[in-house]
Amino acid sequence: MSSRYEFWLTDDKGKLLLNLEGYSFFAYSRSLLGLGTFTMGLPYQDFRKRIFPVFQPDWRVECWRSPATGIPMRRDAVYLLRKKNIYTRTTDNVQIIQFYGRSTIDLLNRRVVVQAAGTEWTRKEGAIDDLMKEIVREQMLYGSALDETGALDNTRAYPEGEFSVQADFGLGPIVTVNCAETRVMDVLKQLKDTSFELAKESTSNYKIYFDILPYNVTTFAGYILDEENADPILDEQGFPLESETSISVNSGIGLQFQTFAGLYGQDRTLGAVYSVENGNLEGPNYSMDHLEERNAVIVKGFGRGDSRVSDWALDSDRINQSRWNRCELFRDGSQEPDQDKLADLGRADLWDGKPVEELAAEILNSAGGPQTPRSLYGIDWDLGDLLPIEYGDKRFDVEVSIVYVAMDENGRETVTGRNEVVGQ
Repeated sequence: MSSRYEFWLTDDKGKLLLNLEGYSFFAYSRSLLGLGTFTMGLPYQDFRKRIFPVFQPDWRVECWRSPATGIPMRRDAVYLLRKKNIYTRTTDNVQIIQFYGRSTIDLLNRRVVVQAAGTEWTRKEGAIDDLMKEIVREQMLYGSALDETGALDNTRAYPEGEFSVQADFGLGPIVTVNCAETRVMDVLKQLKDTSFELAKESTSNYKIYFDILPYNVTTFAGYILDEENADPILDEQGFPLESETSISVNSGIGLQFQTFAGLYGQDRTLGAVYSVENGNLEGPNYSMDHLEERNAVIVKGFGRGDSRVSDWALDSDRINQSRWNRCELFRDGSQEPDQDKLADLGRADLWDGKPVEELAAEILNSAGGPQTPRSLYGIDWDLGDLLPIEYGDKRFDVEVSIVYVAMDENGRETVTGRNEVVGQ
């Protein structure tokens, strides 16, 4: 079985510009922990003959991949180009243009909560997933974006009709957040961490994930299209004729901020086990690290000296693992108007300060064999999936938090998944 790839360059609206054929190498990553990244190198002189100018910020690259022969391609990821670099390859003196990009979630890094502390726009209470969407709407959605005074200001918004926010679901636990003068990405990460800590305290609380994804787009179809009406040409049985190179996406695509409750991907823990013995796991290394643990957070609010209000956020189970294991942290809650909710401010710190149970291992992209199960990326596992891993006489249910896909200048493909923290 062999993978197939297509990379499509689009403008900043998502309109198709060019099929990036003839590349020397590429690598891209998808991540639940932060930004995904993209890079690709192409012979510069050939490339500039096909398109000029050769680069604009926020041109996009759509990565399409089929994991095996006979399996349709899917859009694996979309990246916003942010850097070009031209250099001369020493082995043959060929000029190479190398592009660098970030996943579309980088749009959250480009906005700050600009309103004053203590206002309705910077102090909020509600379900975590709905709070995330409310913050995104107010800081970057056309028709909802606000200036520093809270007045409507579409100059801060992303292009009208090209960026949207998913509807509210109200699935996350109820919390209070203060987010003045903070990057939107950082606020959302704090809310995500809080949801993870609350999910550990009660199974009725969902973990909340977030992402920015292509939305409401024309589906990629590997079909031969009629030149007159762009419809697929049908065979004698009425099925579209498939082509490995045709594409039906010719118009711009939109982007949408979305949240996910419970799990980003699929629960595959009842499926094939990932282990060295099964040939689908490589280089495992397990450790449990309490060096930077914090399990008791005191949050202090209004007042001075003895009159200052305070409350604790505690993880009693972790504290009681040893008679010496109470590890404290201070959090300033003086900007929290509701002094009855000080403990909520410490929950993200509890999550950040948890012991790090680390399983450093690579999940392999394998066709399998007579004695080993198949483990193909995009079919048997994917980003955000929960997988069963066996190592060191222990079994772990591990979330795939990073996917790395690459092909070097010799045509060697690398596809791996990783999750270095167990129990998230």
